[in-house]
Amino acid sequence: MNARKMLVATACVLLMNQPLCAEENSAQPMVNTIAPSSETLQILFTPPTGWRFADRSALPPSIKVMVVGEGKRDFPPSMSLGMEAYSGTLKEMLKTIKSINETQGGEWKDLGSIRTEAGDASLSQLDVKTEWGDIRMMHVVLVKDGNAYILTSAALKEEFPQFYKEFFNAMRSLRFEKS
Repeated sequence: MNARKMLVATACVLLMNQPLCAEENSAQPMVNTIAPSSETLQILFTPPTGWRFADRSALPPSIKVMVVGEGKRDFPPSMSLGMEAYSGTLKEMLKTIKSINETQGGEWKDLGSIRTEAGDASLSQLDVKTEWGDIRMMHVVLVKDGNAYILTSAALKEEFPQFYKEFFNAMRSLRFEKS
């Protein structure tokens, strides 16, 4: 799957309105096992406390994990981690993301870089209009060792500020560990 399809799949998952949650989040970070080169790594992030894991069977293959919180309306806040093989640069990935979102009518902004435990990554924001209202998403995009990782935070635009601190802490916690 190319970067374009991965981003579209991420957006589609975040815009679904169905019960996805399978269990309460313990204080454990998310885990996705990957195997770049010859060593096995895990990509992890620490989700907001009390958020629930989504049912993995309901997610597209490029989305490795999703957590869902409690909002005041029908669209709950969520975070998802997508991954796919990618041989391009971060700059090329951002250009593709910008193009896709402009084509689909979203308002995309490059917010610069963010320091995560996995290293420096790109931070961007996307506002889209949906049947549930205006949705704001923030993406941490990291390209490393032949893979692209996108950690997406999403909430209704009007509710986004109340989750910003939790989203930001979770985004900064993105990290790799050898297994």
